[in-house]
Formats: sequence, structure tokens, C-alpha cells
Amino acid sequence: MGHKGIKNALAVLFWLMVWQAGAMLANHSLLLPIPTPITTLQALGRLLAQGSFYFAVGTSLLRIAIGFVLALAAGTVSALLSTRFRLFAALTAPLLQLIRAIPVASFTILLFLWVRRGALPSCVVFLTVYPLVWANVESGIRQMDRSLVEMAKVFGMKASQIFRQITLPSLRPYFGAASASGLGFAWKSGVAAEVICRSEQSIGNLLWVGKNGVDYDEVFALTLVIVLCSVALQVLAGRLMKGGWQHDSV
Repeated sequence: MGHKGIKNALAVLFWLMVWQAGAMLANHSLLLPIPTPITTLQALGRLLAQGSFYFAVGTSLLRIAIGFVLALAAGTVSALLSTRFRLFAALTAPLLQLIRAIPVASFTILLFLWVRRGALPSCVVFLTVYPLVWANVESGIRQMDRSLVEMAKVFGMKASQIFRQITLPSLRPYFGAASASGLGFAWKSGVAAEVICRSEQSIGNLLWVGKNGVDYDEVFALTLVIVLCSVALQVLAGRLMKGGWQHDSV
């Protein structure tokens, strides 16, 4: 473990101690005690012993991944169209602003009228990530150095070569930023949608059950799982993108 890793571990340990001490002090005067790190880990252990827990986590990951991948594809295509056709950009600008302005809770409730419960988290994730990808990729396209493209054409480079060697490297930081931030939004909005619509076999539904059963040790444990899954997804996505870009540049 490097110096940075040790510092991060010590910082986490510090806040765990603050959490433990604060909960111990507060629980003397509270009717419903605040879960401590120890009771949260005990609840996590109980969850890990249940096969249904793994199925719920896997189902949530799959639903959120579907919405995220569709948003990446649709956002990229929309960005290409808006930079290519002015009429498309003018007509879709109000729609983009509208989607950005509507909160996740409203999306979930509105879509619940027409979309089946199992598919609803994927739809909410799509609508949350889609405008983010669109705006970032469009910004990258508009910031691209057109003189390089023209020079490449003069030297007889093929369109596929221009795309791989000029366009993709230029869009990399914008697409990477959209993917990283979009994945965080996707995970949070997806779980929120599961809680609101109570999607069966999901982390969101487990949170709802824990809240209704006043089992806040389990709620804290599930929140810890959500945070760890979010971090793991972002690390995995970063490594996959880095590997993909390096492969393309060879």
C-alpha cells in the first residue's frame, strides 16, 4: 500500500471512530438507536449469508447497466446529429433542458404509469445519464481542432484513420468525464427509482423493507453496499475505458 493509500485508510478509520463515538453518545437519549459501525457490519454479515441478497444486487446492477449503456449510445448519436444538423440542435435544445430539469422522483412516478415495474429503473437511469453524455460529447466535438482533420484529408488519410487517430483522442476526455459522472448518477438514480417503485428483487426494495421494518442496521448496511458498488463500478469503468483507448491507439 502506497503513501496515498495509507492516508486514505487513516482518514476512513478516523471517520469510523467519529461515527462510533457519536452514535454511542447519541444513543443514550434516543428511543431508536443509531446504528454503529459494528452493528452495521453485523447486519452486512447477515445479508451476505442470504442467497436472495446476491440476486437482488445482481438484478439492480443489470437494470442500471442497461440504462447506462443505452444512454451512452443515444447521447453520443444525439451529439453527433446536433453538431451535424443545426435544425436538429434547435429542435432538441428545449427537450434536453426539460429532461435535465425533471427530478428523479418525478421521472419515476410519471413513467410508473406506462412502464412495467421491472424496466422502470433502466428508463430512469437512461433519462438521467442521456443529457449528460449528450452535452459532454457535443462539447468535445465542437472543441475539436478542425485544422487537423483538414490536414489529414490533404495527406490522404482515410475516414476510418481520421476517426481513430484524431476524432477519438479528441473526444476522449469529454466522453470519459461523461461516463465517470454519468455512472455515479446512474447508480444513485437507479436505486432511488427502485425504492420509489419498489422493484422486486432489488437493492432499492431491500432498503424499503428495512425502513418499514425499522431495521436501520440493515438500512445502513445496504447503504454501505450501494457505496461500495458505486466505487467498484467507477474503477472498473475507468480501467475498461483506459484499456480500450490504449488498444485503439496502437
